[in-house]
Amino acid sequence: MTEAQQLAKQLLEIIPSVMRFLSAEIRASGSLPSPAQFGVMVTLAYHPCNLSSLAEENGVSLPTMSSTINTLVERGWVKRTRSTVDRRVVNAEITESGMNHLLDIQRHAEQKLLMLLDPIDDEDRDQLSAGLEILSSIFDITEGLSNKDNCVD
Repeated sequence: MTEAQQLAKQLLEIIPSVMRFLSAEIRASGSLPSPAQFGVMVTLAYHPCNLSSLAEENGVSLPTMSSTINTLVERGWVKRTRSTVDRRVVNAEITESGMNHLLDIQRHAEQKLLMLLDPIDDEDRDQLSAGLEILSSIFDITEGLSNKDNCVD
């Protein structure tokens, strides 16, 4: 197995573990019934988005996304607005309450991660940080989140 294949295998092993941990922390906070809703709120924290684009981005049907948005609207974390270009298009955007709630969840997850990372020595922490910077550049994690034009009509 090549070094690149080994790295790919390691990524495929660790990323699901990290995501399960974070999902468990979201559920443990008692604030959101599903990690999917958390993901929608994260997207909306970067920019408003129409429901069709949200559905496509999350790989769900429009009715499923509409139901998700209904739940978030009922909680006061998201609001619906009509497009100024096409009144048939419904956009969603995070509310101030939703953003505050999202930040609370993030702080909770960060505290849990800090507990896990605390025993790591400085050299390992530096290596981990360097590796995460490389992953960020490979996946360009901000690319899909910063392009408003793909979401709002």
